[in-house]
Amino acid sequence: MKFLRKEFFCKIIFSLSVSFFLFFLSKSNVDWLEFWGFLSIPASDPFSDFKALNIFLSYKELGFNPYLRNPYSDSVHSVLIYPSIWLHIVDYLKLNIPLNFEIAVIVILLIYFFILADLFYRLQNKYCKYLLVVFLFSSSNFLLVERLNVEIILFCLIYFAIISRNFINQLIFYSLALILKIFPLFSIFMFIEKKKQYFMALIFSIFYLFIIREEITLIKANIIEYALIFAYGSLSISKAIYFYSTKFNFIINEDNYFIFKNLISFVIGLSALIIIITNLNLKKKAISTISDKEKMFLVGAGIYIGTFITSANIDYRLIFLVFTLPVILNYEKQSLKIIYIICLIICFNSLLFEGGNPYSLIYFIKAFFIYLMKFIIFFINCYFFGMVCSKFISINFRSLKNF
Repeated sequence: MKFLRKEFFCKIIFSLSVSFFLFFLSKSNVDWLEFWGFLSIPASDPFSDFKALNIFLSYKELGFNPYLRNPYSDSVHSVLIYPSIWLHIVDYLKLNIPLNFEIAVIVILLIYFFILADLFYRLQNKYCKYLLVVFLFSSSNFLLVERLNVEIILFCLIYFAIISRNFINQLIFYSLALILKIFPLFSIFMFIEKKKQYFMALIFSIFYLFIIREEITLIKANIIEYALIFAYGSLSISKAIYFYSTKFNFIINEDNYFIFKNLISFVIGLSALIIIITNLNLKKKAISTISDKEKMFLVGAGIYIGTFITSANIDYRLIFLVFTLPVILNYEKQSLKIIYIICLIICFNSLLFEGGNPYSLIYFIKAFFIYLMKFIIFFINCYFFGMVCSKFISINFRSLKNF
């Protein structure tokens, strides 16, 4: 009991100290820029991504469609790339009022750092703990916190869904994450333990996505295909190849780029499917109970695999890979674990490799090296995803033959 009190006290102290340090640091733009500049993070206005929600709301209040450019569009945050529910939340909470905005920032930071501390104590493997600390001090996490991107909120909601013992609570947190942004759909495999619960979550997800189908089309049109070293995904790869191709007059150009990028997504998706299916043991009797580490893995790997196949993503989304650590680092093959750890450490800090002429040989070598690491992470997660899923999926082939 005393240990639990001490543990809780440590989590509170850690989250309070870091959160208020960042909050008071943000009160001075000069100190903010100097601090993050010292850490090699390209800083801008404090918590700029979260502040952008107010900018998008202002477009709507002026009578413009926030999903489309208008005469007053901000040079950076020109169009909305989130579901419109965010505008209702910002309006309801009156986040355009400085005090309300500051309270929201403090609450988000407190919860986020408390969760990281809580996860640290939950991880039993010491190497998992080390890697979580590495992520905490990585350029990906620094950028996530500096911008206060909404990924922080989604990470918190999904974490609460993972640790919830009650299905209703789990479904609520999952649903909230899905409503706020679409990619949490890939975490739906956390419900794989019980088929009825899984299909309930799936039906809700399909129903919600159908309702906002028009918004999804607009969001998809506004997605930036980041061709950067500190990004990952099929669209990042296809965009980078497109830039090189147009620069040096290769095959890919404006006329065939749409077909090319969809072909890249299809090939990567098909590779993932083959690896996952190859590692599914459908004849094996399904296990009825899913462990916390397996649930974490299915969430983290599902999000990474799904977003890798379908979109372009800034590397602060790699935060969900911390959920994959307990399963992969408990694997018996030492060489695979070492490769995974090295790839994670490098990719968590991919922002440090950014910079220079994007068409130079040095930049190409850096980009090729980092993306190779991200592909290795991708294929390792596909491999384990099939293995973990096979524990909860079984098909009675005899009954199929009789049918």
